[in-house]
Amino acid sequence: MSMRLMILGLLMERERHPYEIRQTIKLRNWNESFKLRDGSLYYAVDQLRQDGLIEAAEVVSVPGENRPDKTIYRITESGREAFLSLLQEQFKLTSYPQHPLFLAMPFVRHGDQAMIEKLVLKQLEACEARLARMEAILELKGAIIPRGSSLMIEGFIQFGRTEKEWLLRLLEEARSGKLFESHQMTEEQIQAYVTGLKEFEKKYPPSAADPT
Repeated sequence: MSMRLMILGLLMERERHPYEIRQTIKLRNWNESFKLRDGSLYYAVDQLRQDGLIEAAEVVSVPGENRPDKTIYRITESGREAFLSLLQEQFKLTSYPQHPLFLAMPFVRHGDQAMIEKLVLKQLEACEARLARMEAILELKGAIIPRGSSLMIEGFIQFGRTEKEWLLRLLEEARSGKLFESHQMTEEQIQAYVTGLKEFEKKYPPSAADPT
């Protein structure tokens, strides 16, 4: 998710200080799936202010020596227009499923079986922990948060369940040794592959978003 969209979206609700924006993101568990770096958030706030998309609504003095004043921001009319544009652009984005292991899969047969099995098991344990946490969050907050937010969490859960199913299959094939079997195509298979690939490309021309 765009940091600019996240900040503007929260300011669409009400005026907030950057620290409160950060805490709201964590309170709503968005940091479970979106990387949140304080430096990126404060930099984005400064850029939005410079671009005239947000402005200071109130400056509050903070007691104590050498403590900077607290600036509470509100969204401007230009910011509202920018928010709607960012929201529209976010809905236009498409993506392919991404997982850290995907890049390693074509070469996994050259790895050590015991090591790969152990690492896949760790991935599975992490996936199950994330899934259990998101299910608990949905049960706790599902009835009180906006519908869009609950659907976002439901999406995380569905992706997590699919990931778990795939990792279980991967673990099974690692343990059986099937994952590490060598593969050698015959000349006939290579020729059939090339012919089939040409037909495939005619039927399914690659798009700009195609990872292949």
